Amino acid sequence: MKRASLKELTSQTFDLVVIGGGVTGAHTARDAALRGLSVALVEKDDFASGTSSRSTKLLHGGLRYLQSYEFKLVREACLERELMLRLAPHLAHPRPFIYVIYEKYPENTLLLDIGLTLYDLFSGNPVKRHHHMLDKKNLLKVEPYLNPKGLKGGGKYFDFLTDDVRFTLDTLKGACEEGALAANYMKATGFEMENGRICGVRVFDELNGEDGVIHANQVINTAGVWVDQVRFLEQGVTAPRLRPAKGVHITLRKSDFPLEHAVFLRSPRDNRVVWPIPALNEDMVYIGTTDTDYDGSLDHVVATDEDIDYLLEVANFTIPGRNLGREHVVATWAGLRPLIKPEGNMSASSVSREHQIFLSPGGMLNIAGGKLTTARIMGQQVVQRAVKLLQKNGKLGKVRSSNSHAVPISGGSVEMIDLSRRKLAELGLPKAVSERWLDVYGGNARYLAEICAQERTLAEAFAAGDAFISTITPAEVHYAVEHEMAASLTDFFARRASIFYWTKDGGISIAAQVAAVMGDLLGWSGEAQKSQIQAYQTWVDANRI
Repeated sequence: MKRASLKELTSQTFDLVVIGGGVTGAHTARDAALRGLSVALVEKDDFASGTSSRSTKLLHGGLRYLQSYEFKLVREACLERELMLRLAPHLAHPRPFIYVIYEKYPENTLLLDIGLTLYDLFSGNPVKRHHHMLDKKNLLKVEPYLNPKGLKGGGKYFDFLTDDVRFTLDTLKGACEEGALAANYMKATGFEMENGRICGVRVFDELNGEDGVIHANQVINTAGVWVDQVRFLEQGVTAPRLRPAKGVHITLRKSDFPLEHAVFLRSPRDNRVVWPIPALNEDMVYIGTTDTDYDGSLDHVVATDEDIDYLLEVANFTIPGRNLGREHVVATWAGLRPLIKPEGNMSASSVSREHQIFLSPGGMLNIAGGKLTTARIMGQQVVQRAVKLLQKNGKLGKVRSSNSHAVPISGGSVEMIDLSRRKLAELGLPKAVSERWLDVYGGNARYLAEICAQERTLAEAFAAGDAFISTITPAEVHYAVEHEMAASLTDFFARRASIFYWTKDGGISIAAQVAAVMGDLLGWSGEAQKSQIQAYQTWVDANRI
């Protein structure tokens, strides 16, 4: 996946231009490219730098939405979750969850059993992942440290963990493999109009300091929490359609918070749903999420002291006696949900996660709301709307139907995963390195194997000691820059290797080494390398206690 130049983007008229490089934009571009449409995607920052790298990192059906009778949303999400076992097997990790019931909870075990039965049915009734109920005694056998006071029982069921940013990147790479052009750090600054209709997007290349116009027959706004900001670039559009809600997570060491299952419970303070979840990085557990209205900067979202205290209160209720405080917090992250603004005065946690597609006065399609799990459907639906508009306006002939449900995303092909496994085995890499590469990159791990085969020293870890850091090698930096458009140190640590979330220092211990490798590849001077390290250090500090 190579970054499209401004010249490439401005030298033709595309069927579609997609604004926003989060998971919805990635799926939109992929669906369009798979149909044979010409498509360009631009992102003002790095891909997945907003909500799509700061979620609860789940592909889940949304069990709690059964309580508000959103059966269509839950069924749709359950089916999409199951589909990802075929489209992205390296990124869809089934894990056991336990929905616990305590005294004074609005649920009871009978209603929970009914709800989990529906959840199984909506998922296709998978035999190996069928729920079963647990009384208090048996629940404490599988989670012996769980708070026993007021515990009535629970239900064990399954949802999927994922790496949200890798999911976004591999989806976008799939779009580019089908012919889409994409560029990060390419900011939309306005629109070109013809006969009252948007016919182009004015952009500024943040990396090269140049501007230009990308011409398009149809523009689609998939900018997530920035949907309104993109809408407001159109003259006369001023009314907001979104109500951003802030979600915060904290990471704890599993040795401090010994939990074997993800636990679905309610905050002891206000009864909101919260999840403590053992991470894919097996040494860590993360807890989230909060769900509060937000009216601050969309570009700088971090956890506050109040947010952290709220989640520590959940932790100390879940496993009492550990006396967890701020000194136990390894990392924090915060993001915003692009919720559709509802009618009336509704709490953030009660606002529907359904998505909406709507037209601007100048003909731009906008899509907002939704969730990570249903992003493929969102992309499919907004592209279908675009196709109908283009055909109505005589800009497009017959187009094949969407087949995004049948084609694995980049790295998701079972054959390529097997090939990658063989190539890594031939290199004789440390088991921890090869296993993590297969988990993170799937079938694309073969490219890392090829990089290492050309220069074996690139397979040598930057540092020893920490179990996670000791698997990070220069080969990954090469792959991030040469295949995934990483343009900054933060891009690598936060959105390519995901070191930011699972280490106390965010990987600063190897930042100088990584900056030196990136500097060689991107032409950074010594001063530029120092500046990159300082910028990343500032971001880490903003998300640490």
